[in-house]
Amino acid sequence: MIGYLSGTIQTVSDKYVIIDVNGVGYRVVIPEKNRLTLSELGQKVNIYTHFVMNPRDGSTDLYGFESPEELKFFELMMTVSGIGPKSAQGILSSVDLQTLQLGIIKGDHDYLAKTAGIGPKTAQRLILELKSKVFVSDLGEHSTRDIASEGEAVDALVALGYSNHQAREALKGVDVKLTRAEDKISQALKILGKK
Repeated sequence: MIGYLSGTIQTVSDKYVIIDVNGVGYRVVIPEKNRLTLSELGQKVNIYTHFVMNPRDGSTDLYGFESPEELKFFELMMTVSGIGPKSAQGILSSVDLQTLQLGIIKGDHDYLAKTAGIGPKTAQRLILELKSKVFVSDLGEHSTRDIASEGEAVDALVALGYSNHQAREALKGVDVKLTRAEDKISQALKILGKK
């Protein structure tokens, strides 16, 4: 239906933004991590969208993402039984796309349950139903990342008072060759200290 919006931010709330596209305001539900970057009123944005209509009550929602890859994976996750649009967007909001895909490929349900905020059964279902649909070639250099030590690093940074999102953003800047959690934490703290 509506696959893409290009306009300016008119309103920002804790669950959605309103984007003015040539005088028409579209209410778009976006992940929390995107709300942090899209908080400036009047900011020009480009959002890829997915239209959802709830057949039970007739309500409609427009879910928005910064990249077509996130939108594609959002739609793929909704094919998993028990995962609806709110759950799929919540998962994408809590962890970056490459890490999520890597966790699925490696079959690490404990890591997915911890980082994506889902239960162990849902994590196992994600792996079972999506493992064959996610390709290592899509990940590029990220395919060699050690997500177990990355999970430990996120936990440590959160314990130090940083948000889950801040910790993940800092870890994106850490050298991919580092394998020990301690080294990742140290470098992430340096990155966070510069901000």
